[in-house]
Amino acid sequence: MKTLSLLLATVIATMGVAQAEPAADSVDRTQPPAAGPLPTVQFPDAVTETLPNGLKVIVLPTHKQPIATFRLLFKSGDAADGAKPGLSDLTASLLNKGTAQYSAAEFAKKTDFLGIRVEGASGPDAITVTASGLSRDTAQILEFLRDAALRPAFRPAEVAKEKTQMISALEQKKSDPEELAARLRDKLIYGQHPYGASATEESVQSITREDIASFHKNHYRLDNATLAIVGDVDPKSVLAEVKKTFAGEPEVDDLKALPGIRPGFPQIRGVNLYVVDRPGSVQSAIIVAGRGVPRDNPDLPELGVVNSILGGGMSGRLFANLREKHGYTYGSYSAFGPRKLAGAFSATAQVRNAVTGAAVGEILSELKRITTEPIPAEEFNLQRSFLVGNFLMSVENDARTAERQQEIDLYGLPKDYYKNYAAKLEALTPERASELAKQYLSPENLVIIVVGEAKEIVPQLEKYGKVTVFDTDLKEKK
Repeated sequence: MKTLSLLLATVIATMGVAQAEPAADSVDRTQPPAAGPLPTVQFPDAVTETLPNGLKVIVLPTHKQPIATFRLLFKSGDAADGAKPGLSDLTASLLNKGTAQYSAAEFAKKTDFLGIRVEGASGPDAITVTASGLSRDTAQILEFLRDAALRPAFRPAEVAKEKTQMISALEQKKSDPEELAARLRDKLIYGQHPYGASATEESVQSITREDIASFHKNHYRLDNATLAIVGDVDPKSVLAEVKKTFAGEPEVDDLKALPGIRPGFPQIRGVNLYVVDRPGSVQSAIIVAGRGVPRDNPDLPELGVVNSILGGGMSGRLFANLREKHGYTYGSYSAFGPRKLAGAFSATAQVRNAVTGAAVGEILSELKRITTEPIPAEEFNLQRSFLVGNFLMSVENDARTAERQQEIDLYGLPKDYYKNYAAKLEALTPERASELAKQYLSPENLVIIVVGEAKEIVPQLEKYGKVTVFDTDLKEKK
């Protein structure tokens, strides 16, 4: 009887719902529903404080899990390598290989025991040292972070070991077509500027322990850094712990000014073709590249929509053309790669040798189309909504939010940059997107780089212009 009553109640409720729905013929199911208002996004305000020694601390408390991540960012990086490319990378890789207090083995044992992970990494514009673990171990995490970042030992045996590993990795990269294409792209786009340099076996071999120690002294400076803290922490307590941990570090007046980085980038005129010869390759890695924009360019958020239309993912034009229409590749994409002083635009694909020339032609065709033809409203709305949705979801990622707080400081972005990000995309129109495509994408001024079997692909590319051939050391073949 109880079961029957429950069933009757369910039927009655269902009938009520059905009666409340509009008649079937009043809903046009061939049309998507109108978009609702833009959800309110609250890009969180961080607690910030600058210490007497110049370190800017950014605290973003969350309480989702009992963990905390500390990201120390130095405003330097590969661009400061000077005459020895690879110096910044090598220095960063040695930070957790022993400190003044602990050997490499002791450092690893003690951090492993506490479940603390400490890592250093170098990019074009910044060096990061990250440490994470349980929030209850905040004091120990900070001590290991400080020791790794500011008191590394650079013991000769560890330096020699790390150099050997780095040289081995560089040798392996010669067999990676995409890596070779990217390195040559940077060399061509950025020229003699440090952005255009890349580590070689010779440059790494030439780096001495003294070079590493000097680089560390000049660039790992607290007046040149920000510390982002995200996780299950109390701002007041964690700031007190940071002040205690870094109290003995040098004041600003004890430090010399950082050496400057020489600006200046080559002009790209016409369509320039380059092949990196890899005998035996059955595929070609293609990069069609041009000058992009620096990270602080105010049009960069809107350019994300333009790029998404062209080749930001599986719904982009490059993917639809090269994969879906022609079957040349598993995927073709594009991206703006902004750096502090400049940037590059790249469209990429990997194709079989026989269709290399044709694939390059289709990429050029799509670049021409997006810069000469109006962008249809339906296509535009799809890509813009996708990017807005992605951004709104990413705000829930605490670590990414902390990184963005540091980006604002590193690149000199407006303080409300990310608070206004979604609204700025929503305000973009198809007409304005077309204007930006014309302004920042230039199909007439490009470098085309193909890595593969030269004897098979050079004849296909010659219809686009003169082809210069390099070996896998990126040295021109005569």
